[in-house]
Amino acid sequence: MQQSQTEKLKPVQLSPLPETPTVSVLISNYNYARYIGETIESVLCQTYPHFEIIVCDDGSTDNSCEIIETYVQKDNRIKLIRKKNAGVAIALNRAYEQSKGEIVCILDADDLWINNKLQKVIEAFKCNPKSGFVIHNVVEIDGQGNYVKLAPKLERLASGWMAPYALANGGLVKHIPPASALCLRREITNLIFPLNPAMVRNTDSLIYRLAPLITEIAAIEEILSKFRLHGANATSAKTITPDLIERGQVSAKLVHEEQKKFLQDFYGSEIADQLTDQHQNIIFCHECYLLSRLKKESKAARAKAHQRLITHPEFNTTFSWYKPHRWLVQYDLPDVLFTFLFQQIYGQGHLKRLGKWLLRKKLNASFVHG
Repeated sequence: MQQSQTEKLKPVQLSPLPETPTVSVLISNYNYARYIGETIESVLCQTYPHFEIIVCDDGSTDNSCEIIETYVQKDNRIKLIRKKNAGVAIALNRAYEQSKGEIVCILDADDLWINNKLQKVIEAFKCNPKSGFVIHNVVEIDGQGNYVKLAPKLERLASGWMAPYALANGGLVKHIPPASALCLRREITNLIFPLNPAMVRNTDSLIYRLAPLITEIAAIEEILSKFRLHGANATSAKTITPDLIERGQVSAKLVHEEQKKFLQDFYGSEIADQLTDQHQNIIFCHECYLLSRLKKESKAARAKAHQRLITHPEFNTTFSWYKPHRWLVQYDLPDVLFTFLFQQIYGQGHLKRLGKWLLRKKLNASFVHG
């Protein structure tokens, strides 16, 4: 990670892009032979042709590399790096070392891009010359490529200069999509990479939690990628458990520490000290309350977590009355009622399964009659 010196919190100044900038597509792959070919094809079908694809295989034990090699032999824009299994962060670091493009895009080995994604991203960077970070919306698909739902994953996207908000909000900027929708100028990635290899889960959060601290965000509301949910990725977990929440919080703590170090290196201690702790983050407060209930902590501990959540300044905007999540956390419900509602919202309760079945029927009908 390069160091820079600046006197106050402000976006990095960016140089003008060339007329046809090269896009470096970084893919970390581990045992995704089932998906990697389709993922690469989604890049090769882009309407914008000036790109390179760098796939770092993280010690796959399936036939991923054989599949990737068939593409390498057919298109000199594709490069394969092989390494022993050591995690996504190191794989992305190795891919980044070999990249040369003025724009860097992350693509998970199981996700897909819409064919005009790169063209839209280039246009967004050129229309927003102060933005070194472009994001867009995504739609969820299942392991077979069927739509989980037709609506975008995010109701809205973050945009603009969000660093002051991030400092006051425990380091979090909400409404940022997952890895395959993250696109950055090289001036920004040069300051972020290499990623901390200790970050073995949710590695993309290192990117989207550091980039807003140094550059403006430009948002494309359009859906430009398909985010795959399946049994092999962490995001597809069907039921939220205490273990899942705690593992996520371990990753979040590491990211928060990385943010603190990054701010110290880039801005100095005066700015770094302005980064608030994670209890200023509504999502963290929500997780802490759920943990207190799921782990059956003492009434005092539960009451403290509940009070911290419902008095958070963003509670009403995050948990609006029409969302079922509000009814789960608004009041400190009796255990029996809490458990029932939790299973319907975050588990595999009967009402949730019924809702999914009705949604699948609706989606299938829309494709038949569409």
